[in-house]
Amino acid sequence: MPSTIPYDPSLVLANVVDNKALDLIQKISEAAAPADAAQNNLNALIAMRRSLDMTRNELVNLGIDTNKCNEELTKLNDDILAASDEYVTQKIAAENAIKPLRSEIKSVNAQAESPVDYTKTQIKSMPLASDSMNMDVQYFSMDSNLESADTYASTIATFVAASTSWMGVKASKDMSHAAQKQVSSQAQKHSLSGTLVLSVSCTHKNASVLAPFVLNPDKAIGTWNSIFPDDSLDPTNRLEMMKCALDKESQGSAKRYSILSGMTFGSSFVGMVHVLNSTDTKVSETMTSAAQSLQAQMDFGAWFEAQSGGFGVNSSIAADVKNLLSSQNVTTHVTLISMGVIPSMVASEVKLGVQAFAKFDPKSSMEAIAQLQNSTVQGEGSLKSSAQAARTGKQMVTMKGMEIKAALEGLAEIDDGHNKMLDINSMMSALDDYLKKAAEGTSGVPLNYFLKDITKKDLAEAWVAKYYPGQYNAITHDDPAPGST
Repeated sequence: MPSTIPYDPSLVLANVVDNKALDLIQKISEAAAPADAAQNNLNALIAMRRSLDMTRNELVNLGIDTNKCNEELTKLNDDILAASDEYVTQKIAAENAIKPLRSEIKSVNAQAESPVDYTKTQIKSMPLASDSMNMDVQYFSMDSNLESADTYASTIATFVAASTSWMGVKASKDMSHAAQKQVSSQAQKHSLSGTLVLSVSCTHKNASVLAPFVLNPDKAIGTWNSIFPDDSLDPTNRLEMMKCALDKESQGSAKRYSILSGMTFGSSFVGMVHVLNSTDTKVSETMTSAAQSLQAQMDFGAWFEAQSGGFGVNSSIAADVKNLLSSQNVTTHVTLISMGVIPSMVASEVKLGVQAFAKFDPKSSMEAIAQLQNSTVQGEGSLKSSAQAARTGKQMVTMKGMEIKAALEGLAEIDDGHNKMLDINSMMSALDDYLKKAAEGTSGVPLNYFLKDITKKDLAEAWVAKYYPGQYNAITHDDPAPGST
């Protein structure tokens, strides 16, 4: 059974059949048959291999020798490889053959009016066929998440004191320096991709047939004259109609048109989904702060008058550099061809959003810089006081290290809302709905066509039975008795 059932919209129950359209459908089915047979053969071999693998594993667990089994599985691998090559070859050849045929199917058609008498004809649903299902599903998913972070914080503090006393001059110089540096670098890459390819075909047991099948002779003659204008019937000429009804005709060479009086149904569901959702974020921030103090004291004595003085300078500087790049890429491709059943497609929500600094404004940046700078200055002052105490007291003083205060900024997510899109979940929901409707068997596309041939003699007999009932012969032109017309 073809994965996608060929169908021409012009083939409608109770209508006149276009033989060209019916031949076209049959040619498409014939072209697809070798590829479908090769696919069924390949799937059967793969299923056999997986089943035999389980059997071999059970034998190994029982301690039974599996050498012979392994040899046969090796041969089976060769058969699977050959079957896969055959399937690929047949599938490509089938598509090349079907492509020009499929282009001849028209979505809109115009044809003669149906000659069926709808007031007396009934459409009945009968379980004449059987239910069956053939399914082939392939699914691939990959979810990767890569995160890296590098954080570095350093503090450097120095204190230098120098004192000189020569030629009666005492000079001392104290210099302290403190610096902090905080560096953060983060990278995150999250990628979620999935591909789903599925093919489902079903046959439905319920068939639709016209029972009873009743023709309207006048409409049927008009249809005949439009199809065969060179061999028309004249219903106004009674003698000609009588002669045509009584004449014998050759069964093989007589002209005829066909009416679709019944059909069995099937359905197919062929879909493909490919989804890619990737998020890439790179962020780096560097904060530096430095504070230094220089103080010099001089005391002049000896032949100068005792004088003293001093000078000093204090300076501090801080800087903050931020870089962030965050991107999100969402791609989806959905293809669905459902014949005979219209499943319900439900869109899923996908969250959109990229990363941003939690606070990205001049005020927050200056507050972070001030925090780091104040911490550095405090650490430099604490270091200087401890060093001076040690020098004047001539003793070791425990020097407390500079306290590191985290000033780097965190990240927050920009909520861009949610978009609806079709994805793998949407396809699986559609498949569930398709299987439910297919099991009900109330719809489908034709698989088998029941044709009722109408010849020129049949039309003449129906016309005579309608306008001259029982006067010449008992003509049975359709399902009911002549007297019931």
